Amino acid sequence: MNLFQHRVSRINSWLLILLAFFLPLSTSGITVTAILIIVCWLLEGGLREKWREIVVNPVCIAVFVYLSVMLIGLFWTHSFPAGFEAIRGQWQIFLLPLFLTTVRWERRWWYVAAFIAGITIIMLLIDLTFLNIIHYNLTDSRGHLTIVGNQIIYAPMLALAIYLLMHQVIWGSVTRMQRWLMLALTGLMIPSLFISVGRAGQVVFFILFALLVFQYFRQNLFKASLLILVTLPLIFTAGYRLSPIFRERVDLVQQNIMTFEKNQFTAVGLRLLFWQNSWEIIRQSPWFGVGTGGFVSAYAQVNRQRSPDMPATDNPHNQYILSTVQQGLFGLLSLLTLFLVQIFQARRATDGWQRIRLAFPLFFLVIMMTDSYLKSYSSGFLFSLFSAVFFKSKISWQLRSVTSGVTPIIDQSKKDETSIEPINRSCIIWAGTTDPGHIQN
Repeated sequence: MNLFQHRVSRINSWLLILLAFFLPLSTSGITVTAILIIVCWLLEGGLREKWREIVVNPVCIAVFVYLSVMLIGLFWTHSFPAGFEAIRGQWQIFLLPLFLTTVRWERRWWYVAAFIAGITIIMLLIDLTFLNIIHYNLTDSRGHLTIVGNQIIYAPMLALAIYLLMHQVIWGSVTRMQRWLMLALTGLMIPSLFISVGRAGQVVFFILFALLVFQYFRQNLFKASLLILVTLPLIFTAGYRLSPIFRERVDLVQQNIMTFEKNQFTAVGLRLLFWQNSWEIIRQSPWFGVGTGGFVSAYAQVNRQRSPDMPATDNPHNQYILSTVQQGLFGLLSLLTLFLVQIFQARRATDGWQRIRLAFPLFFLVIMMTDSYLKSYSSGFLFSLFSAVFFKSKISWQLRSVTSGVTPIIDQSKKDETSIEPINRSCIIWAGTTDPGHIQN
């Protein structure tokens, strides 16, 4: 690797940090940064070494399988243009191998810290608007506080950020002051989650909280279960009583379900209708589906027969249903493989990140029940970027660094492989203890 390529490689590493920062903030920022990353990835060369790293990574192989099933589904789709558009609409997922070969293993917490910083900015904007301290237009058509363009992913991202912060509080190598600051930030995030309109984020928060308790008390499952049975109802009750928005959203779910037969034109009612009609399509083509990109036309036909007075849709608001409708059971299996491989990899590693590696696929497996989050722009990038960050192999990074002439920055003084490597205090104060060796270029 020559000097120019080395500099491009360094720039690309910083662009990844910028991408993580933009994830909750700006779709245009995501797009521009992603394009720059692709250009730098090509300019820095080392394609042979990158390919070797990609083909030995099980998560990348799972992405290739997912893409292959989508491509094969073009053979029986009703519309090739619609099929290619469906694949193009998930281009951010297929950037995972590229991100994997760009991520610097020793900077993993930099990417996480940048993501936390971005979600914190959004959270503060919403909270200050909610308290009438600032006047900023953050409302949707129904007057709810949200982030226009990111409303379906803001709350899930916030729930994920809470888990990452609590993980660092419990297992991170941080000072007492840093731990208290992280707890304070978490204390701000949890109430903010309950004034958001994202029910998926609130649901996944409870599940990740339960997972965190089980991970902490892994040697005493009885104590973990007892603590969950006590704390989760307390948090739910507090949110229900103290947050009018959360109470309204919970009551609406119950009301929408009870009145579904009489009134389907509600937030929950439409989802239930989409799922019912989609199930009819699956029942007719269970094994291979209707083909990639065939959901819209297939759903429109079923909708005219079963619910002609209701609007058609291009999204069943469920990733599992979308994949099964288009590629049948093979599509569903390829989707599940993306996350089952990650869960399997999480069980193999013991470097302090194994808990996060388990929480991350669980996070997506939960939120995909309420929307097609791999199809969504920001959440698709969230999946591809942090799959690369969390499942980057330390050994592959060291080998590729040696063969390409880049010196890997590994702190050899760390003897305990189960500890989490902290980052420099100058990056984000919550991220760990001071260690200059982790931020050298």
